[in-house]
Amino acid sequence: MKLTDLMRLTTQEFMEERKAVVGTTRFRELSNWSSLNALIYISSIHDQFGVLLSSEDLSKSNTIEDIFDIIQKKQ
Repeated sequence: MKLTDLMRLTTQEFMEERKAVVGTTRFRELSNWSSLNALIYISSIHDQFGVLLSSEDLSKSNTIEDIFDIIQKKQ
């Protein structure tokens, strides 16, 4: 898995333009971010990468790179 894979998934899940999502993007600032979409995002990450993030993992994260780092550690 590469960071670009997670950026692509994030772009799709939050219906953002590709250029709006980079590693340093603060995902809570995405226009479609909500608690419901966060759960869907966690599920999509699990489906795509086989890693189950917790709500605590998200709360400790600020950027897409932070989430990527957690996924890498859990793989």
